[in-house]
Amino acid sequence: MMRRFALFAAALTLATPGLAADAANIGYVDMQQVLEKSKLGQRAQETLKAKYGPRSEEFAKQEQGIRAQQQTLERDKPLMSKDQIKKKEEEIKKQIETFQKEAGGIQQEVAKEQQKLAQAIVGPATEVVQALSKEKKIGAVFERQQAGLLYIDGSLDLTKEVIKRLDERAK
Repeated sequence: MMRRFALFAAALTLATPGLAADAANIGYVDMQQVLEKSKLGQRAQETLKAKYGPRSEEFAKQEQGIRAQQQTLERDKPLMSKDQIKKKEEEIKKQIETFQKEAGGIQQEVAKEQQKLAQAIVGPATEVVQALSKEKKIGAVFERQQAGLLYIDGSLDLTKEVIKRLDERAK
């Protein structure tokens, strides 16, 4: 649901340059997991579902109705006159255009709401990452999805700890 977030790709320099080069002083966080699995993230998802779920179901029904009309038209074409076919195709085309316009507006609204809710998670998560980095004497922390890393040792993953501490704050 919240997959479009390029939240942050920041290095926290908390140590001397020589110390930062040591792999034991580097960590990463998968912010997508933080957004999806933390209590704050789950609340945000519930908020979106409550606010936009009924509309989503309505759009799904509309889409099914349009597809059913298209299938009926394809099935009945041999029995219809050219004028009837043209009229039905224009009717379906108008329905599709209306549907796309309405759905596009809702998608933009949902995206804005997602971004707003994500920002409410990023701030506290950044604070948790900074505190955890100081505590563990980590010289740099990267966001897993945005760092451009081709390989990183899984033992450097701070994601679960960030989610745990963020959840403790969210109570």
